[in-house]
Amino acid sequence: MAVSQPITKQAPSWGMRIGWFSIGPLAGLILAGIALLFLMNGYQQQHENKIYTGVYVNQVDLSELTLDEARAALNETFLASQNSTYTLVDSASGREWRYTAADLGLTTDLDAMVTAAYQTGRSGGAEEQLRTQFDSWYRGTYLAPTYYLNEAFIFGEIDSIAAELVAVPSDAAIQFDGDQVTFTASQIGRELDKAYVYDQLMTALLAGESATIELLIHQSKPRIFDASTASSEIATILSSPVNFYLQTPIEGLDLAQHTISVEQLKDWLRIELTDTADGTAEYDIWIDEIALSGWLNEYAAEIERAPENARFYFDDPTKELVLVEPHINGRTLNVEATIAQFNQQVTTPNRSVPLIVDEIVPTVNSTVTAAELNITELVAERTTWFYGSSNNRKHNIARAATNFYGLVVEPGEEFSFNRYIGDISLEDGYETGFVIVGGQTIEGVGGGVCQVSTTLFQTVFWAGLDIGKRLEHGYQVGYYNDGEGTGMDATVFNPLVDFTFTNNTQNYLLIENYYNEEWESLTFKIYSTDIGREVIKSEPVFENVQEPPADRWVAASDLGEFEIRQVEWAAEGAKVTIERTVYNFQGDVRDQDFIVSNYIPWGNVYEYGPGIDPSNLPNNWRRFLINPDG
Repeated sequence: MAVSQPITKQAPSWGMRIGWFSIGPLAGLILAGIALLFLMNGYQQQHENKIYTGVYVNQVDLSELTLDEARAALNETFLASQNSTYTLVDSASGREWRYTAADLGLTTDLDAMVTAAYQTGRSGGAEEQLRTQFDSWYRGTYLAPTYYLNEAFIFGEIDSIAAELVAVPSDAAIQFDGDQVTFTASQIGRELDKAYVYDQLMTALLAGESATIELLIHQSKPRIFDASTASSEIATILSSPVNFYLQTPIEGLDLAQHTISVEQLKDWLRIELTDTADGTAEYDIWIDEIALSGWLNEYAAEIERAPENARFYFDDPTKELVLVEPHINGRTLNVEATIAQFNQQVTTPNRSVPLIVDEIVPTVNSTVTAAELNITELVAERTTWFYGSSNNRKHNIARAATNFYGLVVEPGEEFSFNRYIGDISLEDGYETGFVIVGGQTIEGVGGGVCQVSTTLFQTVFWAGLDIGKRLEHGYQVGYYNDGEGTGMDATVFNPLVDFTFTNNTQNYLLIENYYNEEWESLTFKIYSTDIGREVIKSEPVFENVQEPPADRWVAASDLGEFEIRQVEWAAEGAKVTIERTVYNFQGDVRDQDFIVSNYIPWGNVYEYGPGIDPSNLPNNWRRFLINPDG
């Protein structure tokens, strides 16, 4: 059996219901859009060939103006700005510089500005044009004016003003007008701030209004404001000569005329700028101390005297020093102290400056003791002999030896024989005799002095002291071969040939010598403190031995008839070497040196008087030989 289904009616869907309801609003939007299009079309037709509402150029409203009307409006406004005046003022001098905008090269492009205003709302796509039109109408569109500006011209004008106003700072200066000292005043420096002036001027130009601009000037102060004090000081320095005097007169020395003239002071005057802590400067005025020192040193030599040590002998029983000659104080010109005194007075009316002389008391003075000098015992002693010497030679030996008696040699001091022997002359008490000069024996003053230098050399040798200068005689001399043997002599000839040694100990040395007329001997002694040195002397080594040449005979006008005098004695030539080894207290070798002597061969030399024929001498000719000078 068939069953039939009932037929039901379906209700409308939600989509259909919404569609019916949206017909009204959509139709409204369409109508509103059509109305807006009509409105916009009308707005654009209203501004056809006109500038859209709300467009401004430099605050000038160009709304709904045609191009010609806009040009006229802008021309009226910018024509006034072209005639605006700009005044630059320097308040310090009161000077002014006036310019118009045209003077400064400022021009406007009216066509460019009108075109830019007209194109506002007409450029770009439709959407951009509508948005720009709306923005101009609702908010306003402000366009910048179009200017043409010749900046190089403006910079040139500013540079010209800067050149007129610039002033270089100058210090107060000292000037000499003959003997007069003057000074010029200082000047403050001025410099225009050109960047500031440019910024201010550009701001005023672009505003299009007249303006007065105060120039910004930077001042620079001089380093020295006032030179009056320095000028016054210089005037005092050069007011009169400066005289130097000795506070205590020195016998035989006249320094009364030692004066520095005004011209000399002027030559030595030095003026220099010195920076101070606050950034300024001041004049530093002084007299050139180097020049003054050189001037004073010329007189220092006249004033200076070296101190002389006291002389002593060592008393063996008491082991004390006994004064032989007191010390003599030295003196020296204290140049630095004198200059300091000069500097104190040269700027005052007191024109007399004392020379500052310092007294020098020697270390080895009259009151010193053996303990203070560490002189406690005999450390070396040697003797040489001069048998057969003439009276003149003996006299000269004794005379020369006195120069060395009681001398004290300081630790580390180099001793010079010539320093103490002094001038060998008749005026100094020496007598004529035979001396060896240039490899030959001749008559001269001071024959026998080498006996003293040789004896001292031998004593120094055995004391283990450092030997400096030592020269052998030209040929072997019999006087000096006795005792120590060949190669232990030392010749001197002041000032060319010297004998020196150095006190290479830490103790003082005392030199004594004794002339014995009876034994015809000379002894030197050196006192100090024994430091344990041992001296070993080798036997002499002879090399290149040469026989003496033949005898030589020379006529002498001072000899009598049948008189013969021997003046030189035959000697072999040879190189002679002696080795000296010095050991310290520990037995180690401290020094090892070689005393080398080169002697030339030398023959006998005889002088003869009338009646003697050297070519035909009798066998007994020696009976005519008189006592020779040795």
